[in-house]
Amino acid sequence: MVSNHARKLAHSREQRLGGGSRREAAARLRAATFIPTGLTGLDRRLGGGLRRRKLTVLAARTGMGKSMLALAFARHAAIRLRRVALVASLEMSHYELACRVLAAESGVPTEKLQRASFDDTEQVTVARTASVLQSAPLHFGGDTASPGLADIQALHVRRGAKADLLVVDYLGLMDTFGSTTRERGVAAILDGLSHLAEEENLAVVVVEQLDRALLERDDRRPRPTDMVHAEQIMPRVGTTILLYRPAFFAPRHRQGRYERSPDPKLYPENFFPRLGLPEPTRQPAQIYVSRHRDRRFRAMEVEVDLSRSQFSEPPADKASAGR
Repeated sequence: MVSNHARKLAHSREQRLGGGSRREAAARLRAATFIPTGLTGLDRRLGGGLRRRKLTVLAARTGMGKSMLALAFARHAAIRLRRVALVASLEMSHYELACRVLAAESGVPTEKLQRASFDDTEQVTVARTASVLQSAPLHFGGDTASPGLADIQALHVRRGAKADLLVVDYLGLMDTFGSTTRERGVAAILDGLSHLAEEENLAVVVVEQLDRALLERDDRRPRPTDMVHAEQIMPRVGTTILLYRPAFFAPRHRQGRYERSPDPKLYPENFFPRLGLPEPTRQPAQIYVSRHRDRRFRAMEVEVDLSRSQFSEPPADKASAGR
């Protein structure tokens, strides 16, 4: 009798929660509040993913892969979750963005896509992937030479469908029309994007550059204070994501010389040794997350495939060994 009574009480409580279990209700609330990034470890550190109605800043040095990571967030939202994602890239053309998305989804390297030099099997894979991507709610914009806040807002309106995620790549290239100083202009842009996020229930990711000052330190790991517009960003943004790829600072990368091909299928061995070839395409990287201006940054190990614009999490045993 006690057991039956307990079951009835549990059933009654589930009905009050909307007909589902407490776990289902929590999942619905999480889906309404966050946009998952596609990296489960990162989502845990973010408390569930990219938060709607808030700004998230993603920062790194030039060449680290910050634009690639921001695009991976948008790609996951649009293709896996079917959420409307808008990428306002001020650095890359729509063609370059499309190549990166196609490479990441098909597994065919970007270099091959740009040269259209793939075998029959890869050609079928690319065609099939392109067909699937046509229906994905992923939109590109921001191809104005130097857009301002109004251009980004207008871009959001022109798309018609209500966006769930907006990526702005990157802050330093946005125009600060009418501002007396660059600092005041950047502050106005951030305030405007914050208002847009709040008003439209958007998750907004702003890509930012890191200052060259970190190159003078022995420890090249990034800090929030390394952001070019740190004084304007830190009081206005609750979550900061920093990307670090140790191989970028390796001596052979700086020299641009490799004794062996990083990917023989993509770069034949007879090209070596020579100058100017890219670094090994698959590398370890670290993502640092700080929430609510917490000074403690926890590192998360990831792997990046530079040739295919893919980020992934290493196996659990490998990740724990790298800590």
